[in-house]
Amino acid sequence: MDPGLQQALNPLALSRGAAMHVPAGSVTNHLGSTGRGYFYFTTALLALCLVFAVATIMVLVVQKTDSIPNPPGKFHLKGGNCSEDILCILERAPFKKSWAYLQVSKHINKTKLSWNKDGIIHGVRYQDGNLVVQFPGWYFIICQLQFLVKCPEHSVDLKLELLINKDVKKQTLVTVCESGAQTKNIYQNLSQFLLEHLQVNTTISVKVDKFQYVDTNTFPLENVFSIFLYSSSD
Repeated sequence: MDPGLQQALNPLALSRGAAMHVPAGSVTNHLGSTGRGYFYFTTALLALCLVFAVATIMVLVVQKTDSIPNPPGKFHLKGGNCSEDILCILERAPFKKSWAYLQVSKHINKTKLSWNKDGIIHGVRYQDGNLVVQFPGWYFIICQLQFLVKCPEHSVDLKLELLINKDVKKQTLVTVCESGAQTKNIYQNLSQFLLEHLQVNTTISVKVDKFQYVDTNTFPLENVFSIFLYSSSD
């Protein structure tokens, strides 16, 4: 081989050899930190989207209302967590005809979730995990759930579904504990929103396939199910 060509190729061969002998531990640590950073980022982003979506609907409602005692610019969110912000917005909203704000029950034993009956319910009926519509119109539906997964030796699919009269209208799916992950416990937030025109006696419910992973201890106030009547058909 030409001496000049051999001299040019030697640095390339050395760099390839060095890359092939990177310690496995450093790669694993880097992947682990990257995974944790991604989880924190996505959780914060979902919470921000949840508050932003409700605030957007509030602005639309305000624009339709002739007289509002508290303009949207005067709203002061409590800021403790996303669920408190949602409740704060609903309590100050100009619509009071039909709305509900419920937190998930601590005793979950089936895919269809049940909710604490001592939540805030006005102009809506609660029955066997369902919110039952009493006034026709356009309803904004919100559900947010927190999951804690102790990773098994296989991946886990977490799915949240919003059902109208037992029919799935919207769903969110995320896979955690993927093969090769070193994290033992994973916290995952799932949120879903829906704007739907509903008739009287329409039922609204939430279904979770892996209900055993819903975290009712670490973030008990963050598992919420809420609806409000955006525009009445009466």
